[in-house]
Amino acid sequence: MSLADLIKVRILAEREARFGTLKLPPDFIAPNYGGRSIVNVPSSIVGILGGQIGTAPLDPEILDGLTGGPSSPNSGGPARDASRVPRNGIRRIVLVILDALGYERTLEMLAESPDNGLHALWKAGGRIAPLTSVFPSTTTAALTALWSGYTPAEHGFMGYQLFLREYGTRAQMITFSPVATDRLGDEQLLAAGLDPDKFLAVPSLPQTLAAAGVPVYNFIEHAFVKSILSRVQIRGQHDSFGFITSSDMWVALRGKLERHADERALFVAYWSKIDTLSHKYGPSSETIRAEFDNFGFSFEREFLRRLSPAAREGTLFLLTADHGQVDIAPTKAVFLRDHPGLRDRLLMDSTGDPRAAYLYTRNGETGAARAYIEARLGEQFFVLDSQEALRAGLFGGGVPAPETRYRIGDLTLVARGSQILWDRKEPPHIRGMHGALLAREMLVPLFAARLDG
Repeated sequence: MSLADLIKVRILAEREARFGTLKLPPDFIAPNYGGRSIVNVPSSIVGILGGQIGTAPLDPEILDGLTGGPSSPNSGGPARDASRVPRNGIRRIVLVILDALGYERTLEMLAESPDNGLHALWKAGGRIAPLTSVFPSTTTAALTALWSGYTPAEHGFMGYQLFLREYGTRAQMITFSPVATDRLGDEQLLAAGLDPDKFLAVPSLPQTLAAAGVPVYNFIEHAFVKSILSRVQIRGQHDSFGFITSSDMWVALRGKLERHADERALFVAYWSKIDTLSHKYGPSSETIRAEFDNFGFSFEREFLRRLSPAAREGTLFLLTADHGQVDIAPTKAVFLRDHPGLRDRLLMDSTGDPRAAYLYTRNGETGAARAYIEARLGEQFFVLDSQEALRAGLFGGGVPAPETRYRIGDLTLVARGSQILWDRKEPPHIRGMHGALLAREMLVPLFAARLDG
């Protein structure tokens, strides 16, 4: 059995063992926080670089042979001071995050494009394995998990829209503005007193690594360098470089590795365009393969091929994603306003995400709201008691953040197929979406390779 098949079997087996009481539909992929999820990637990084964190690391087989022993004797680099090389032979880790790169779609695109530069990783002794995203499989929750090493339950960033009881508002959490007034401007909650450094209940990955004396260098698209979302998720980095395209990202990343060839450090690069394009055209579109091929071409030509032996030595390369996406049909959106029998039982319109929506019911109306959903919308959505799902660990284990239980409402609607729950006046125009538990949005790839192998 291949590594990928082994991990996928474990993911499916763990679903029934851990979440059997939730009676999830058979085509749902539950998050696998115990060693086969994106939240375990930062935990492994912390452990490899000599830090400490309570989250479980990746299953040993995933990085087997890549993290043990000295650097390759054939790396061609000059001799190093042995005191600077950790016992596992790794001094630096490069973590690349592609927003919305699903595992199944990745395999399809690699098979369609034998010239994609990411194939070069196999020549370096690399491997690929599936991991699960977190729940909800949405950027705010998943990227925060990757930038912290903690689950959504622990960090408290539970979705795209959240009811923030401390501010008495339903807020859009990319721009941090109330939903009712977000068109008037971004970051309105800053003016209301929100502190980006204190919004999350857990330390960031750079803060955790700083305790071990390991700096973090961040590479992010120029428009996001000073965004409030970046300030919330990425705290304590040594510095941030804002790039324009994936090509100058690879050039800048290579240059930083060369300049810090003797330093024990983590380098993190984030690329959002697959997510952006998937929302517009759909994740199955030819446009996504074209973007993925361009990304792989720049990776091989501008980064991998031009790295010096000194920069390769002791360097572990990881590439993963926060979540995948599924194709949706905007004309099949379920408008909340079209279901007064449900909406009249709610305190407010839905929060969360269109594919993983949180409902806050009026006092004594939870049972009736659930009955309505199961009778009228049962084919489109699976309904969960939100607090029961939290106790079962669907949002993750550990100690929940103080506000977590208040941000998930009474009921959680999880899309079954290509459905979305839409609470806005204007119709949706997007062709791709994520947030729920289908394989194409929940499974993401993890590429791993030693660059000195």
